[in-house]
Formats: sequence, C-alpha cells, structure tokens
Amino acid sequence: MFLGDMGAEVVKLETRNGGDSLRRLASLWGYKFLLDDERNTFTEDLLRNKRSMTIDLNHEEGRAIVHRLVQRADVFVTNFRPAAARKQQLDYETLAALNPRLIYARGTAYGERGPDTDKAGLEMMGQAHGGLMLGSAKVGSEPVYPTIGLNDRLGAIGLAFAILGALVARDRTGNGQMVRTSLLGWTLSLQAVAISCAANTGQDPRPLDRRDQYDPLYNVYELADGTWIALGMIVNGEHDWRVLCTALGLEQLIDDARFATHADRDANHRELIGILDEAFAGLSWPEWEKQVREHEMISCRVNALTDLSADEQVLANRYMARLPHRELGEFWYVPTPVDFSETPVSIRSEAPHVGQHTSEVLGELGFSPEQIDDLRRREVI
Repeated sequence: MFLGDMGAEVVKLETRNGGDSLRRLASLWGYKFLLDDERNTFTEDLLRNKRSMTIDLNHEEGRAIVHRLVQRADVFVTNFRPAAARKQQLDYETLAALNPRLIYARGTAYGERGPDTDKAGLEMMGQAHGGLMLGSAKVGSEPVYPTIGLNDRLGAIGLAFAILGALVARDRTGNGQMVRTSLLGWTLSLQAVAISCAANTGQDPRPLDRRDQYDPLYNVYELADGTWIALGMIVNGEHDWRVLCTALGLEQLIDDARFATHADRDANHRELIGILDEAFAGLSWPEWEKQVREHEMISCRVNALTDLSADEQVLANRYMARLPHRELGEFWYVPTPVDFSETPVSIRSEAPHVGQHTSEVLGELGFSPEQIDDLRRREVI
C-alpha cells in the first residue's frame, strides 16, 4: 500500500474462492467494518492503488503464471511461512533463479530464526509477544490492546523500508536480494527507548496514573469544557516552569519552595498536579489554545479518533483525505504521510473487487482472450 501510494504498480494475488479473507472480516471487538457493495473499511484502505488477480496456486499452471509475473517484476512480497512458500514453488531460491534482480520481501509474525519461526501469528501476537500490551498497561492491570491494526501497519512500514533499501542496493550492485522482517521485530523497535531502559536497568517502564506522574509538566489535564490536553513542558527546564506558571496566572508558584526546582516538583508531584488540575479546570480549550500560541508552549488537544476527520491540522497536511469513490460516493482515506516535492504520493484508485483485473494482467503477460477463457473454465484463475 505504501509503495502503491508512491507510484508503484501493485498486483495483489488472491485465492479464487472469495479472495483475501480480510475482505470478509465483519467486525473486531464489536466494531463493524462492512460497507455496501461488498466493501470493507478494513481492506478498502489497505487495498487502494492495487490490482487484484485471482489464481489457484495449487494448480501447476497457476504457479507458472506467477512465475511469468515474477520475471518482469521488481519486487515480490509474501507473508507465506518458508515451508508453505517452498510447497508452492514461491520460495526465494526458485524466484531468484527466474529473476536475479528480484527483491523478495517476506514479512512474518515472529522472525526467521528461533523456536517460533514457523508459528502462525496475527497482529495482536506481535504486540503481545513484543511486550507492547503489558507495556501499555498500568502495573497490576490487564494487558492493553492499543488500537486495531497498529502492528500490521507498523510491520508494513518496516517491510516497505527494507524494500526501498534493497532497491537502492540493486541500483548499485545490479543484484536483487531477499529482505525479511517481522511483526515482533518492529514491535520491539517501536518501543526501543522503554526496552533499553528495562534491559539495562531492570526497571519495567509502565504508564502511571496521571496523579502519580512524577513530572507534572509532562502529563494530561482536563479543561472546563471536558477537553483533555497534553502538556509537554520539560525541554527547557526551569524556563518552561516559569512560562507555564505565567500562562496559568500562577506566578506565585515560580519561586515556591515546594516547586522551585525539578527535584522539588518531583518530590511534591501530587500536590502540584492538584493545583494544576484546579487551574486547568477554569479554562476552556479556546482559552488554553490562545495561551499556548502566545507563550509558545508545548501542548495540544487530546483527540479522539472521531475528531481527526475534522481536525484542521490533519486535513491541511492531507493526513486524512475524503476522496471520490465509484461505488461508495466518497471514502475517508489515511494517505501515506510523506511529502515528495516532485513525485507526490497519491491515491489513484479504490480497492479492487476480488479478481477484478485478472484478465487485464494476463493480457499484459501475453495470454489471448481464448487462453484466458480456458484458464477460467479449468479453474486455474
């Protein structure tokens, strides 16, 4: 998807009977994904800018068609486990022999080595095994599943990153290669700061109750209108403390012995949080935002997911975009958030229906209409 947004031509290979199973994912934890016209919010975003081709990989002719595609491809992406790839003759050795310049990209759940190499896994497993679910929970609390699809997206970013690096290397050496990454690996990379602390100090960094946040200037607070704000006034030490006190009309606290230094605020954090709670409770979001801009403070609103499609900053940067859709009328997308000055990312087509482009792709490979009809009759495609 990310490479497609950047202009790559992407052909998605799907099974003949129903295509990718994620297309039929109706709900998760009670949140419904299904839309009209056999559309699905989960896959409508993921399959944009792709063409869909259905093929039976258990059929020898089906595998031969994939081999013909590979001979003209730059990149082959798979999440097949190694044994399954070998069975379908889609392993790296087989495909690299057909196209030595091929970048063969494989994403797995747990990595290429170790006892779980061939173990099946989904998005939640990467978060669970990688410490994110407990790392996001307060001590003594149940594991937290942060949000739907987080680890899948992260793993895809990692694989796209690897593919782009391999393409640059190919430009220099003329040779393709295999690149591999995993949901588990990128879950750890995402948490590198906390994991480094845990591994090197023996501490277990976990979220604290906001009243127990030892640095009250790095916390969340509720305003009078129910808006929550995030405060990040910790970069410039005592200067930030003076600015915050001035913005809140609490100048008397600047030299208060209880809060005069960082160490003092740490020691008396509960008392200070209580004072700040009271001060923020007297402000609305527009009033606080005005102070933030006037005093150049580090603070922002805490948004809900449902706020984002109306957020001025999000829309100005096209981090979300409502685009025309031939069947749904319009659809909200989350584009790849990268700006290129000469070759901008774009969403050029909505997600295809299952097998929508099978005949088109086969025609580009040199198959005649009669041959395509024959393949379809014999259930190869």
